[in-house]
Amino acid sequence: MNYSDFPNGVRFDALNQDWEATPDKWGTFGVHDPSMLEADGVYYVFSTGTFRRDMYQIRRSKDLVHWEFIGEAIPGGFSELKPVVDMLKSIYGGDVRTENLWAPDVLKGSDGKYWLYGCYTGVFGNNYSVIFLCKAENAEGPYRYEDMLVVSGGNWGLVPNAIDPQIFFDAENRMWMTYGSFYGGIRILELDPATGLRKDGYTFAMFREKKLSRGQYYGKRILTTTNAEGSVVAFHRGVPVYGGDIFAGAENKALWARKDRFFLMASSDSLSRDYNMRVWASETPDGGYMSCPYGRAGQKVASSFSWRYGEEDLRVPFDFYVPGHNDLFTTESGVDLVVYHNRTPYTAKPIPRKHYLFISMYAFNSKGDLVMSPNRYAGERLRKIAREELAGREYDYVQVGSGNFDCAFAKSGVRLEGDGSLSLRGEKLGEWKLYGDNYVAFTFDGLQYFGVAMPAWIEAENRAGITISARGEDGLPFFMNSANV
Repeated sequence: MNYSDFPNGVRFDALNQDWEATPDKWGTFGVHDPSMLEADGVYYVFSTGTFRRDMYQIRRSKDLVHWEFIGEAIPGGFSELKPVVDMLKSIYGGDVRTENLWAPDVLKGSDGKYWLYGCYTGVFGNNYSVIFLCKAENAEGPYRYEDMLVVSGGNWGLVPNAIDPQIFFDAENRMWMTYGSFYGGIRILELDPATGLRKDGYTFAMFREKKLSRGQYYGKRILTTTNAEGSVVAFHRGVPVYGGDIFAGAENKALWARKDRFFLMASSDSLSRDYNMRVWASETPDGGYMSCPYGRAGQKVASSFSWRYGEEDLRVPFDFYVPGHNDLFTTESGVDLVVYHNRTPYTAKPIPRKHYLFISMYAFNSKGDLVMSPNRYAGERLRKIAREELAGREYDYVQVGSGNFDCAFAKSGVRLEGDGSLSLRGEKLGEWKLYGDNYVAFTFDGLQYFGVAMPAWIEAENRAGITISARGEDGLPFFMNSANV
């Protein structure tokens, strides 16, 4: 098997569990609501303020594996954001009390500066919030306040919550911002790529003076939910989609088509108990997500799961526990990544579960659905997979269910047999096929699954291997890691 796709001797940073450690020892610890930026050969992650480093934390890496904390994006603190604080005081009618900034997004703007889209909620649990823009000459800051884009407060449900801004561009290089959370749904606004501000020029003063409707000021609602937040949209050109029945016969290359698609990901449910990542797709940037085949709830990409066989299994020092609030980021070299926070450690003891930065590669199955590698990213790339790399091998597997409270633990014993059958502990349970460069389709217990075979670093066994990430007819993920047998 060819493992040249991997760096030699992958060693992730230790998951620091010392909550009182100084920031220079944090590494991935403390990352919440991450957003990634690539600049001059260096990767940066900006994240929600925590642990008295409240003005957006910045971490950097050269390999996407090892990370260092380097400071805060807005060292001027709330004095730099005085217009934002004053605005919230005026609409709330009193002092605002939240001490940290949430969920930033950073990109390099058309003026050569770095643009940071941030948000501030004045009162936790309410929608008195502002989305604002700061700019800096360098990726590492300092970032200086420019202007406000959206202000919200009161009537949550009729009025969205102005938090969680994320920027994307469409095929015509039009600039868009999604934002919002929970009862107000997810909204979208078109921005001016020359300035980074609203294209329509509307202000909150115009809205307060009733010169604008709610729809005009707050933008179009593209996702109606009561439990989703942290939206991000990624545009992908020419996603291959197979129009035939791969189980009915050999692959017919004439049945492939390429589709331009916008993928909206958001996280649902309780941050601390049952957070899970879901995806919607559309052929247009500002609509169609709710009417996609998998409906308002979206397709689950991941919820809590583990490559341990149970709580007493200590092979891996963590679970993928309530993962979420992710960025979708494509590196300059073309690697597609889900950048998200994860709660760990693995222990079932009643100790605090803090946030850490996790990164996983993603790809698209032959249905054009987004699937995520169920392993931490270690420098691998998608490549052509040979049949002999899969056939005759045993796999650990995880079936992610429709519920979100329980952690889905790994099980052993799946084999992809050389005759095209799939067996479980010696019993034939279905069939499997490899087609295209790396597409895998299989049946398991009567359901059809469509996925992608990818190189991966198998942490349970500290070695390189192959992972298969698939989605079933029921919309739920199914993961397989090649076992060391």
